[in-house]
Amino acid sequence: MGSKEERLALIQRLVREAGARTQGQLLRALRGAGQRVDQSTLSRDLTELGIRKAGGRYVLSEVEERPGAPKLSDLAGVVKRFTTCGPHLTAVNTVVGQAQAVAVAIDATADPAIAATLAGDDTVFVATKNRRSQTVALRRLRQWFGDKHER
Repeated sequence: MGSKEERLALIQRLVREAGARTQGQLLRALRGAGQRVDQSTLSRDLTELGIRKAGGRYVLSEVEERPGAPKLSDLAGVVKRFTTCGPHLTAVNTVVGQAQAVAVAIDATADPAIAATLAGDDTVFVATKNRRSQTVALRRLRQWFGDKHER
């Protein structure tokens, strides 16, 4: 059995390439690839990855950028680090004057793990509902801005 990261990557690949219609189909494909996972874990993984059903098939949720919103990929260089502050809050430190652009880009993703953002001049506070949501939000921040997480 591989790591959780390997399992999540495999689920994304299967959804992208196989177009599964049911969790049962995904479970069989995962088991065929050597991953031992139960339905409840798969369900949590799908939620964590933002995978939804559309047109009768599971699909990857794509980040939809709002017109005028800065692109996440363009902002990776202005994010210095992010630090967890308890189970519901993460501080994202930026170059001076860039926090609002980062907050707008994060908000534009409409990521369900992120409840809200609050931006100052060089800091964005990212609020989540609980520790699990914070774990998902941290994974997204790493995807968007690189591994800048301070513990």
